[in-house]
Amino acid sequence: MAYCTKCGSNLEQGAKFCTNCGERSSNLEVTNQVDTRSESRQLQERNYKNKYNRIKGIMISIVVLIILTVAIYFIYPKLTNNNQHSQQVPNKVATNDKIPEKVKISDNHPTNSQTIPSYINRLEQLKIYNGSRSLSVGSWDITQIDGVINLTANHISPENLQLLFNLYDSGDISPIRDWAIKVANIADEVAMANNTSWHIYVGNECVAQYPHTLSNEDLMYYSGSCGLSIPVLEGSSKNDLAIVIHTMVYGDVSTTTTDEFILPMSNIRKLTLGEIEYLKKDELRRARNEIYARHGYIFKTKDMRNYFLTKSWYSPDVTYDGKLSEIETYNVNLIKAREESIH
Repeated sequence: MAYCTKCGSNLEQGAKFCTNCGERSSNLEVTNQVDTRSESRQLQERNYKNKYNRIKGIMISIVVLIILTVAIYFIYPKLTNNNQHSQQVPNKVATNDKIPEKVKISDNHPTNSQTIPSYINRLEQLKIYNGSRSLSVGSWDITQIDGVINLTANHISPENLQLLFNLYDSGDISPIRDWAIKVANIADEVAMANNTSWHIYVGNECVAQYPHTLSNEDLMYYSGSCGLSIPVLEGSSKNDLAIVIHTMVYGDVSTTTTDEFILPMSNIRKLTLGEIEYLKKDELRRARNEIYARHGYIFKTKDMRNYFLTKSWYSPDVTYDGKLSEIETYNVNLIKAREESIH
């Protein structure tokens, strides 16, 4: 409410003169100034609030943008990798679905089962014992060519190759023969597992080493411009498996004296009941263990251990695990059944 400064009367809102005394109203200016200042202040406050809101909005936008950028930087690669992985897994499953449980042997490639590496490992564990020293023929390979399983070892060290030929030259080939029989037994297992035949070849090609006891004719036949290629062991069956060309692994087994073998052929062919009926119970036991002894089995019983240590062909092998060929297993069971029938 405004009042006249002269007479004190009430003034109407916005009146320029006092209706009582006619005095010009001075409160109008004051009021207008106050109103103007109030409006100016309100305008400034609104401008400040608007400016603050704009700055606040900009800051929020910047923070949101930073968060999105960080999220994209860290999360997107993971999403991409997961997507790629999800695409790869079906492909992998589809590929595995196409792999059969057992891959057939193809030319130059052995079976895909886990047995081939185990056969190779067994072959590489076989050693030729020459007194206190054991000789190795190095790494083996098993492949199939034209339907025949090939067991080959052609990476013999020059030193071991010469020692093997020296052993042959000395006339004492029993360690080589014992080793060759074990190789042939493993070859039988591989061939039977794949219903095919085998061929064994052990020896380096184009080398300087050779047996000095071989004839000049033999040396000429196996020589070439790069050197000599004389096999340590070669053959396609037990009938023609030979040590250094001429010495048959199995050919002269039957000539072995009876005090060396009770059943000389028990490792290469199935026996008949008629062949063992004449043997006594203790002889049958020795004949049965004779099959294991050929592999170098180390006997736990003292009597068997002492018995086979008297045999020139027996060569203990700490790596032998007791496995037999199909023929040997048949003969062991046949002899055991005959043992049990005798009271």
